Amino acid sequence: MADQNLTDIIDVTVRAVRERWDPLGYVEAESAFATGHTPSVAPMAYLCRFYAGLDDAALGDAEGESERHLPAVYRQFLRAYNGAHVMGVSLMGATGGQNLRDAAAAIGQPVSIRYQNAFYLRPDFIPEGHFGIGTMNGNGNAQGHLYLTSTGEVELINREHNLIAITWPSLADFLSTEIPRQFSRYDAQGNDTGQVARLPGNTQDWEALGKQAADQRKKENSVSHKLMRKLGMGRKC
Repeated sequence: MADQNLTDIIDVTVRAVRERWDPLGYVEAESAFATGHTPSVAPMAYLCRFYAGLDDAALGDAEGESERHLPAVYRQFLRAYNGAHVMGVSLMGATGGQNLRDAAAAIGQPVSIRYQNAFYLRPDFIPEGHFGIGTMNGNGNAQGHLYLTSTGEVELINREHNLIAITWPSLADFLSTEIPRQFSRYDAQGNDTGQVARLPGNTQDWEALGKQAADQRKKENSVSHKLMRKLGMGRKC
C-alpha cells in the first residue's frame, strides 16, 4: 500500500479509537493521549495510549536505539505516533534521547524499540531482515511478537518458537484489520467479553507452549538461585 494510504489508515484508526473510547474518559498532553478510562482495572488504566510523534532528530535517536536500520514504513508511523498501546496491541517507540517529553508524566511511554531489535534481545530464529515493532499477549502465558519483514509484511511470531500465527500484507493492512478485531473484544463499558480471542491466527496451542516455557524458566532460575546461594555460603566460610 502507498505511504499516503498508511497515513490515512493511522488517521482513521485514531478517530475510531477516540470515538469509541473517549466517552469513558481520556487525558491529553501535547499530541499524546490516553483514552478508554477503566478505573475498575486500576485508577490510571486506559484501553489505549498513543504517544507524541517524532521529528527528524528523534527518528535518528529511534534508529540508534533499535541498533538497526529503521524501515521507512515504521519511520512514517513513528512520525505520527511514537508507539502506542491499542487494546491488545503494543507498538514500540523510542524512549531515550530527545524522546523524554513532559507528556510522559501524564500518558507514560511506549515499550522501547530496542526490544526485539538489538541482536542480544531477539531469538536466533528471527530473520535478520525482520524489524520488531511490537507485541500481542494471550490470556496467560501466550505471547506473540510483531515483526515487519524486509518486503513489508507484518508477521505475528511466537515469542519462544519459530511459529507464525498470521501474516498481514502491510502495516496499513494490519492496522485496518486487527484494530477493528480488537474492538470486537469489548462491550460498551470497556469490559473484555471473553467471546473473541485475544490473539489472531493459528494460536490455539500457544498458551500450552508458553506455559512450558515459563515453567522451564522458573526451573532454571531456581537452579541458578540455589547455585548462587551455595557460592555465597562458600565465600563466607
